[in-house]
Amino acid sequence: MKSLFITMVLIFYLHSFNNAQSASPVVSESSVLKWHPFEEGMKLARKKHKPVIVDIYTDWCGWCKKMDNETFQDPLIVSYLTENFIAIKLNAEGKEPIAFNGTVYTNPKPANARSTHQLAIALAGARLSYPTYIYLDSKGNTITGSAGYSQPEDLLPLLKYIGSDAYKSKTWKEFTGLK
Repeated sequence: MKSLFITMVLIFYLHSFNNAQSASPVVSESSVLKWHPFEEGMKLARKKHKPVIVDIYTDWCGWCKKMDNETFQDPLIVSYLTENFIAIKLNAEGKEPIAFNGTVYTNPKPANARSTHQLAIALAGARLSYPTYIYLDSKGNTITGSAGYSQPEDLLPLLKYIGSDAYKSKTWKEFTGLK
């Protein structure tokens, strides 16, 4: 019985390996979301007059990785963000100083593990958890924020609310039709 199980696993593995070799997926440039470092992304947002999504993450955060591997790989999310936003990654435990709106933010204890960067705190405030998403207009003004893992179908309405500028004239309830 044990040898039959091992044989079945081996056949499955070889079949999968063979299929992976013969059908190499073609990844187009447009199917991959382009993330920018903070300062570069903000310059680009000002130049292109686009809103910003700031992904505040840490290297050890499992939900952050799940968002990267699932939600931010979804073709609808990638397409909408690429067309309507500037996407910025901000490591909440990053070591480098970052200039934003006339202030230079630093990590106060860059040698310590899990020391939080001042910019992550300034953007998210008491809402800081991982992952946290902060939405800014092209000038760096905060529109709103959200925290935690979101499936593509849950994230897309929020992206459309911000990306279409509906947030300027409608409440979230009006935009979504919620009562």
